[in-house]
Amino acid sequence: MPVYNFSETHIFDNADVDTAYKSALFQLTGTVNDATFRECAAGECLFLGASGSKRGTGDWEITFRFSASPNKTAINIDGMEVDKKGWEYLWVYYEDQLDETANIMVKKPIGVYVEKVYDDGDFGGLGL
Repeated sequence: MPVYNFSETHIFDNADVDTAYKSALFQLTGTVNDATFRECAAGECLFLGASGSKRGTGDWEITFRFSASPNKTAINIDGMEVDKKGWEYLWVYYEDQLDETANIMVKKPIGVYVEKVYDDGDFGGLGL
């Protein structure tokens, strides 16, 4: 699946980068957006984390890293259709079946599954 990586650097007042804010960044790292964020539909944007430092005795410069993967709808696998959000994992269960025309055993998909990999997060907590 295609992936788009991007980062943003923002300046924050010293008073805004407190323990609660740092904890929010920690808790949101490794989550996907639960609502539209930066033109990405819910489930498409993964927050990879933030890094930064205090600039002298003043404000903070923080860089936020993201990775985006598009949601897909109506994925058709041998007549079975599923929808998959960008960071979900799709897998197919196959069973051996006899192809009577060729008289050989072939793998036939009998189940298509979509698994949630990352928890959803409210990216409003990033303060962007």
